[in-house]
Amino acid sequence: MSSLEGLGLEFEESMSGWLGVGETEPLEGLAFGERQGTALRFDVRIAIHDLAGFLNISSHTANLTGTVTFEPLGGTFPIRDGSFNLFSVDRWSGLRQMTYSFRFTAADGNTYYLHGFKNISDDPGLDVIEDMTTLFTTIYRGEEKHAPVYGAGQIFFKLRDAPAMMASLTVTGDASAGRKIMAKLAFISFAFGRVRDEYLRHLNPFYNTEYQNLVLAGTAKRTDGRQTGFFLVSGAHEKDFPWGDGETFWDLLLVVGDEDSGYSRYCITDRVLEGMHIDIDRGTYRYDGPIFQLTEGYTTSFSAIRVAGRGLVQCRAEIEIGFDAQPYETSPFPFEIGFDVMDRLSFQLSRTLRMIVPSERLLGIHIIPHTVTINEGSIKLTQETLSTDLEMVREKTFGEAENSTFLNIKEPTMLYGYICSLRPEDKIARVQIQANSLRNDREYWSKDKIDAILGAVVSRLTSKELLMKEGHLKVGSLCGTSDCATGVPRFIKVGPPIIEVNNDHFPTAVFQRRIVKVRDSDGVTCLALEEDMDLMRLEAENSPREVIVAAIRDEDKFVGLEKVLEATGFWELLENKRKTSGKSKDDFSIVIKPNFMFAYNKADRSTFADPELVAHLVKLIRNRAGFSDVSVVEAQSTYGQYFDNRSVRFVADYLGYDSSGNSGYKLVDLTKDEWIDHQFGEHLGIHPAPRTWRDASFRISLAKNKTHAYSFYTLTLKNIYGALPLANKFKEYHCERDIYHTTIEYLRAFPVDYGLIDAYLSADGPFGIFADSDPNPTHTIIGGADLVAVDWVGATKMGLHPKISQYMDLAIKAFGKPRIKLVGDPNPYKPWLNVPMVLTLFTHFGLDSNHYFGNLLYMTGAYMDDETFHHKSRDRFIQTARELINPLQKVVFLQPGGERTAANVAFSRFMNWLGE
Repeated sequence: MSSLEGLGLEFEESMSGWLGVGETEPLEGLAFGERQGTALRFDVRIAIHDLAGFLNISSHTANLTGTVTFEPLGGTFPIRDGSFNLFSVDRWSGLRQMTYSFRFTAADGNTYYLHGFKNISDDPGLDVIEDMTTLFTTIYRGEEKHAPVYGAGQIFFKLRDAPAMMASLTVTGDASAGRKIMAKLAFISFAFGRVRDEYLRHLNPFYNTEYQNLVLAGTAKRTDGRQTGFFLVSGAHEKDFPWGDGETFWDLLLVVGDEDSGYSRYCITDRVLEGMHIDIDRGTYRYDGPIFQLTEGYTTSFSAIRVAGRGLVQCRAEIEIGFDAQPYETSPFPFEIGFDVMDRLSFQLSRTLRMIVPSERLLGIHIIPHTVTINEGSIKLTQETLSTDLEMVREKTFGEAENSTFLNIKEPTMLYGYICSLRPEDKIARVQIQANSLRNDREYWSKDKIDAILGAVVSRLTSKELLMKEGHLKVGSLCGTSDCATGVPRFIKVGPPIIEVNNDHFPTAVFQRRIVKVRDSDGVTCLALEEDMDLMRLEAENSPREVIVAAIRDEDKFVGLEKVLEATGFWELLENKRKTSGKSKDDFSIVIKPNFMFAYNKADRSTFADPELVAHLVKLIRNRAGFSDVSVVEAQSTYGQYFDNRSVRFVADYLGYDSSGNSGYKLVDLTKDEWIDHQFGEHLGIHPAPRTWRDASFRISLAKNKTHAYSFYTLTLKNIYGALPLANKFKEYHCERDIYHTTIEYLRAFPVDYGLIDAYLSADGPFGIFADSDPNPTHTIIGGADLVAVDWVGATKMGLHPKISQYMDLAIKAFGKPRIKLVGDPNPYKPWLNVPMVLTLFTHFGLDSNHYFGNLLYMTGAYMDDETFHHKSRDRFIQTARELINPLQKVVFLQPGGERTAANVAFSRFMNWLGE
C-alpha cells in the first residue's frame, strides 16, 4: 500500500483578468474586455481528496469550489460542479495543459459554464512564467462547452500571490507530521517534474516517462449463457513514451470469439482516452467511451480512427474490471543487475521514489511485472440498438500488467520488440523483449555507425524473457536468431495478426500494437500482445485519397515487375484512363520515362534503369493489354556539355536500349523533339514542352533506385526532372532556375499516371547518382499509381525520412500524400549507406551558387567510359587537372572495360561496412 493512501491535499488560488462579452477568441476578448472594463475574477479552493489516485498516470483531476465574480452577469456567484486537471494532455494538440471548469447560476437565473486552460508548452523564448500564469478562458451560455459562447478572454495568476497559495497548501486525512511532509513533497515533485520535463526537454539528454499496461486473456459468458474467448489489451502511456519525442497514446484493443468469422475486432487509440482509468496498484480498470469495430481486414491506425475511416464502425464500450495484481521485483534495464541484494534494493528504491518524489526515476528502464487474477469483470459493447454483454469468468481469465518507468537517454533512439503471451488455463505469463537502436538518422554516417554498434551491444544484453509462473519470476536470455544452442527459444508467430493498430502520430516512427497468435517455448499455441516499431509511415498528409504501393522482392526481376503491376491495379488503371479519354487502343499513347542519361559505363548497371526491365514492361503493355503506341523518352543531360556521343539515342544504344523499334517502342529524345511553348509556374515561366511528353495519354516514371548528392535520393519524382528538355541542365535549372520547383511545375502541368522504381540493383553511398561499382543486390521492384506514395516507400526503405528531400516536401504541398496500403516488403535495405548532410550542403551552396565554379568542377571531375565518350575540352589546364584527379576517379568508378582497381575494391568494402 502506498504511504499516501488515505491522504488528500487542498490549496487556494485566485485569478483575475478581462473577458469580452460577445467575443469568441480569448486574445481578442482580453483586449475588448479591458477597453470595456469587464473584469473577471474567481477565487477557488482546489481539493484533491485522494492524493495517491491523483498522482496515478490516468487521473490528475481534483474538485474545485469557490466563487466567480463578473459584474455584467450581476456580481459574485458560487461555483458548482467544479473540476481542475493538472498537466493533462490535450488529445487534439498533444500539448500539456492545466484546465479549470465549473458551472454557476448568474443573476438572470441562467446557468453558465466556464472553461479555461493553460498551455504548458516550450515555445521559443522564456515563456514558462507566462504559460503558468495565463488562463485562456471562455464562458458558455449553458451547461457545457457545446452551448453558445457568451464571451472569451484571459485571466491571470499574479506571482505576488504565489506565497499565499503555497501557505494554503494543506494535507487532509489522518496523517502524522512525517506523512504530511511526504504528501506535500510528492505533490510538489509531481508538478515540478512535469514543468521541468517540458521546458528543459531540448537541454536534457534524458527523457522521463512512464506507462501502465493491462493484458487479459480468458473466457467470458454471454447473456444467453454461452461462453466465448476474449483477449483485451489496454494501456496509458505518458508523454515522451517511448522515444522522448513529446508524444503519448492511450489505447484499447479487444478481440472476442465469433462463431462465424473467428473474431470480432474492436479498438481505439488516441493521445488520451476520456473515460479511461487504469490503476495497476489498486487493481481497477474502467472505460466508458467510443470504440471502433473493424469490419474490413485486421489493421487500422491512429489517423484512420481520428476520421472514422473505411472499415471502422463506431460503437460504445463500457468495461469495468476489478482485479488482484501480484507485483514481482522490478526488472531493471538490462533486466538483471546480477545480485539478489542489488535487485531487491533496486525494486524498493524504485517504489519509494514513485511514492515520495514521483517525478524522479532510476536511470534506465524499470519494468514492474504483475500477474493478474480478476475478481469481477464486465464488457458491454453497443452499436445503435444492438448490444453485446459479456461477464468475465473469473477462474478462466488471467492476465499480465506492467507499471513501469523510463529515465532513458535520447540517443541512440531505442528500438524494441515485445511480446506478452498468456496461458490462462495454466496461469502462465511470458514476456519476451529484445532491445536495439532505431537507426533513424541514416544521413549521418558516424552517428549511424555508433547507433549500430551500440544496438548490437544492447541487443545482446537485453534479449530477455520474463516468465511468471506459480508466483515466481524467472528471467532468462533469449537464444540467438540463427540458432538456439543456448537460451530460451523465441516465440514463433502463427498466421497473420488478429488485430493491429498503428500509432502513426509519432514523429519518430510508427508504434505498433497488435494481438497475435504465437507458439511458445513449451510448444503451446496462445494469444499474445505484440509491440513493434516501424519507420514506414503510411498515413495520409494533405490528401483524402488511398493508394496501393507494392514493394516486391523477388530473385526474378520480371516476376517482381509483374507482381507489382498486378498488386497495384495497373491494368485496370490503364484501361480506365483509356475509356475516359475516349480513344482507341491504337490512338492511346503511352510514354515511359526511364532514368539512364547519367550513366557513365554500361558495366555499372546500378546507375541506369534496366533496359531489359523496360523492354519487358513494353512487351506486357503491348501483348497483354493491346496498346501499340508506346514511347520510351529521355532528355539530354549536362554530361553532353563535357563529352562527345551523349545524345539520347547513342547513350540508349550503348546501354542496351533498342532505338530501332524492334522491341515495340519508339525512342524519343525530348531535347530534339518538337517543342511547344507552355506557360508553367513562376520558376519555369514560358518554357518548351516536348510534344511527345505533352500529348501523351498515359505517362510512366521508371526510376533507378539511387542515392543523390543533392536530394539524398532520386526516385520517380526526381526522375521527371530528367524530362525537362533543355540539355545544359546545370546552367538552365540548377543555376538559373531551381531544380525542385521546376520539376513540381512540370508535374503539375503534365501529371504522371504511374511510378516504378527499379531497385533490382541499387546504387547507394555518397556517389550513388554517379557510380556504385559494387551495387546492392536489393532485388526489389516498387510501383504504384501515385509518385509521392511510391517515393515515400522507396525512400523509407533507404532508411531516410522521405521529406528530407525538397522534391518530396514540395510534392506533398502541391499534390498531397495519400494514405498508403503497402503490399510486399516494408523492411529497409541492408546494407545501405546514404549521402552525408555535408555533401548536400556543398552541392547546394557551393556548386549551384556560382555557375562558373560549379561548371569548372564538373568539367574537371566528371568521369566517363573514355573509350566511348571522349572529353571535349582541349584546354591544357582542364586536361592537367583531370590527370591529377584520375587516381581519385579510379577509387570510385569502374574502368572502361568494367574492371575494378584495388583502391576501388577497398573503398567499396569500406562503404559497405559503413552501411551495414
